[in-house]
Amino acid sequence: MRKYDFALFDLDGTLSESGDGILYCVRKIFEEMERPLPDEKVLGTFIGPPMYDSLRGCGFSHEDAEKGVEIYKRNFIEKGIYINRLYTGMHELLVLLKENGVRLGVATTKFYPFAETIINMIGAGELFEFVGGATADTERRTKAKVINYTLENLGCDDRSRAVMIGDTRFDAEGASLTGLDFIGCLYGYGSREEMEVFCPEAAYVEEPMQIAGLILE
Repeated sequence: MRKYDFALFDLDGTLSESGDGILYCVRKIFEEMERPLPDEKVLGTFIGPPMYDSLRGCGFSHEDAEKGVEIYKRNFIEKGIYINRLYTGMHELLVLLKENGVRLGVATTKFYPFAETIINMIGAGELFEFVGGATADTERRTKAKVINYTLENLGCDDRSRAVMIGDTRFDAEGASLTGLDFIGCLYGYGSREEMEVFCPEAAYVEEPMQIAGLILE
């Protein structure tokens, strides 16, 4: 018996441990643009949301933020993308869900070509029916827009049968705005407190395999 027929997974901090690779590229932005590097707490906030938005939040102008995104992409292609691995137990979870008829999708605000490459690189490509990522323009940059796009491509007509799984407030907010239940991953990069602001009724897990018990009841 399934509680959900569709499960949407965030990428960074949910499916894969990617923080070191992301922060390597963020540091390159500040280095190449000759800006003072923020402290570690601020740097940590770059994991999850769109890079453009994070740079704007650090005081970058529109033009400088766009330039920073290009620096990030170049460094990510050259090195950052390879500093990435699937969380322990995640592959087993995805196989179990798929074997039980759950249709799996990825919903991430990471630039789509990067997201697709990472999913395949970490050995999870064949397990997902659809990978939804962000576009370079503003057409699909927010989490809610990516979730809607992914659900549409999965053919989900009943949102009560779908759940969003993520590790930050951006994932929780996206789930809330699109009418989905939410499962928060405490092993990722966010906190329960920030996720509860948007999804006070959410369930939380300490490790990937615990997600199975919330989807396959």
